[in-house]
Amino acid sequence: MKHNSFQKTIFAITSIMLLSCNSDNDFERIQSGPFTLISHSLEGITVNEFVIKGDMIFAATSDGIYSRKINSTDVRFTSIGLKGKNIQDIHAFTVAELLASSVNFGEEKPETKIYKTTNEGKKWEEYETDFGGAEDSWEGLGDFESVPSQPHHLYATGSQVVAKSIDKGKTWEPIWGDWGMIGSPATMKIKVNPLIPTEIWGGGQGGIENGFLFKTKETEQLDYWDNLVPNPTVVKEIVFDRQSPQSIYVGWEGELSKSMDNGNTWTTLIDRHEEAHFFFGIGISPNNPNLVFAGKWIKGGQSQPLEIFYSMDKGETWDSHSFQHISEGGIWDLKVVKQGNKDRIFLGLDKGGITEITFKQ
Repeated sequence: MKHNSFQKTIFAITSIMLLSCNSDNDFERIQSGPFTLISHSLEGITVNEFVIKGDMIFAATSDGIYSRKINSTDVRFTSIGLKGKNIQDIHAFTVAELLASSVNFGEEKPETKIYKTTNEGKKWEEYETDFGGAEDSWEGLGDFESVPSQPHHLYATGSQVVAKSIDKGKTWEPIWGDWGMIGSPATMKIKVNPLIPTEIWGGGQGGIENGFLFKTKETEQLDYWDNLVPNPTVVKEIVFDRQSPQSIYVGWEGELSKSMDNGNTWTTLIDRHEEAHFFFGIGISPNNPNLVFAGKWIKGGQSQPLEIFYSMDKGETWDSHSFQHISEGGIWDLKVVKQGNKDRIFLGLDKGGITEITFKQ
């Protein structure tokens, strides 16, 4: 009896040791071309958006909010609350004070809420706001965007509306579109041009799967496009070349496009309409402004290997590399962080969790 008890104890200790070694920090790195896969965690969840604030990276996911310190030796993302909720986006006033938009799609209409924490996620409370206008509004908040030099001000999107708040998201006023307009809920994207901070770009999809892109200056619409790419389509990402505010990359359903003259003319960089590739992820290297990364997701819900595109000439030509063993590799967000001469690329995946890869030039 004592002998059996001793064996069971040894077996238990050994099992714990093996499990503790099987962590993200012991991930076996995999190289593919110039890329090295550093970590892969939180498999099974969908990452809707990454947000970087200071030395922290936050992930808005289908299972709440996760975070980690970017430069920590511990590569694991840990939950900081709202487990079980589909978090569309996060706004970080500071690393402690956060807003989170929750959109849970039901059979009749989405359940939409905004949550707030002031203590790094230790406690979250539902944040009562007038986003959406009417009390019974189902306007899902899809995307937060900061207002340059105004820490208490925010932009946010609904179905076909851009609204502005000047009191940390408590009250909202539409500046483009209006509440209750027909469109796909929580799909609009907006970005403020970092070198022309009065210029706001946005896009999404109308009620008949018609993709649109616009440029506005607060309430003054400057441009509107609804025929740049074949429908059905939707805008999934907008990224600016920080060296040239005239150069804009736009990720659509079906293609990646670019304008070098502030929207006067457009070029298709990657055409994948037949394959129904959605370009959610676009990132420019902080080390090399000519180096652009792009990530895709294939429509239809099927498994797909992780594949990342890159261009060394601002999108003129492209190459790609894949990690075939990651079967849920559809990319829903992509952020690039500088570390020495390496680019660290965080990839948020559809049902595949989070991967980090590096690119060495």
